[in-house]
Amino acid sequence: MIRGLLMLRNRPPLRRLLTVLSLDIFVKASAVVLLPVYLRLMTQEEYGLFNYILSIIYAVAMLLNLGLYIPQSKLFHDYPGSLERGKLITSIHILLTAGLLILVLPVYLFGLDNAIPRLLFRNPIHYDRYRPWILLMLLTSIFSYLLTNFFYTAERIEPIRRYSLWRVAGIHGVSILTMCLFQNGDPIRIRLAAIGCTELVLLVVFYRSYIGQAVKSIEPALLVRCLRLALPVMLGSLFGIIINFGDKFFLEKHADYKVLSVYYLGVACAGVVALLSTSLQNVWLPMFFKERDLSANLIKTDRLVSRLVRTLVLLSLVAIAAVAAGLQLSLIPQRYTGVLFVLPILLAGQVIYCVALLYSNYLVYFERTAFILWTGLAVAITSTGLNMLLIPVWKIYGAAATLLISNTCYLGIYYFLAMHYKKKHMP
Repeated sequence: MIRGLLMLRNRPPLRRLLTVLSLDIFVKASAVVLLPVYLRLMTQEEYGLFNYILSIIYAVAMLLNLGLYIPQSKLFHDYPGSLERGKLITSIHILLTAGLLILVLPVYLFGLDNAIPRLLFRNPIHYDRYRPWILLMLLTSIFSYLLTNFFYTAERIEPIRRYSLWRVAGIHGVSILTMCLFQNGDPIRIRLAAIGCTELVLLVVFYRSYIGQAVKSIEPALLVRCLRLALPVMLGSLFGIIINFGDKFFLEKHADYKVLSVYYLGVACAGVVALLSTSLQNVWLPMFFKERDLSANLIKTDRLVSRLVRTLVLLSLVAIAAVAAGLQLSLIPQRYTGVLFVLPILLAGQVIYCVALLYSNYLVYFERTAFILWTGLAVAITSTGLNMLLIPVWKIYGAAATLLISNTCYLGIYYFLAMHYKKKHMP
């Protein structure tokens, strides 16, 4: 025990990794633990519709961050000085602000977004009730993701710890409290408003330490370099929306919100694996990009993949057992029993995607982010075809199978490209 503690003390990267992962385990576990509360406070239809709206918001937010987290992760360690890093942060925010003014402002100013529900929803919804809160959540999600990425990239563990804890406490606390106080109101609207307002307050508090690093200087060459790294990723995110939202879109067209709610519960439980791996990715990226020895990076990646797969398989088994226990003890309503049969497929897909994510880092490492775009296009076409073929027949099982196959395609392509460029740079 003492020897293990001494090893941990003498290895700051490992200590940092364990600190962040333990924090994320708490954050994600709290969201899963509170699922029975939300399932009681919302009807099955409301839970399904709320998560469908949330999927749309987060999918669009990943597109509208313009992929600028990539140059932030990659170039931050290429520019060791505070002046250069300050210029990088300035460039990122100039590009992000310009992008939002061009892509978002006209849509909401002229009411063009009112046509979106007719495309994405089979049944009419009260979009006017949700419209301002959807916009608020969209914007806060974009800036929150950039802020979190900065904390991880700069290896500022204490700020990310405080920010994460306040987010989980604030979002769930405010959401549950307001839903209990206004039981006669629209739970979907209440929950959207609670999340959006909480995120906004936390951004006001924590964003100052980030934007305070910016330098009032514009370098056209740096703007171009950021765009060259970010745009392929942004366009790849467009295909990512087709892949990660397409299953919900086609499922909404061929099943009711009760069926959709069962699928979303499975996605939420499987999301523990995905979110844990995302946290690992956030901690891993600074170490990965700082390492200039390609052979050392490859060895570290292989070791990490081996340990990650074993850990995620064990975590998946725990998740299945926990859901089964929740149903048995009636913590989860019996109407969600079907989640037990679709959850293993969703978990397998997430484990495969986590490994694919680690190998995709090499395309950024070699500054070949254009391949992320073309990979996304190929997988998006495959995914759409499978969704159209499988979901009308197998419903949630068809959607889960499509995600599993799509993520397997991602892993195969990214691994092949990583090995290809390994051979080119290590003859």
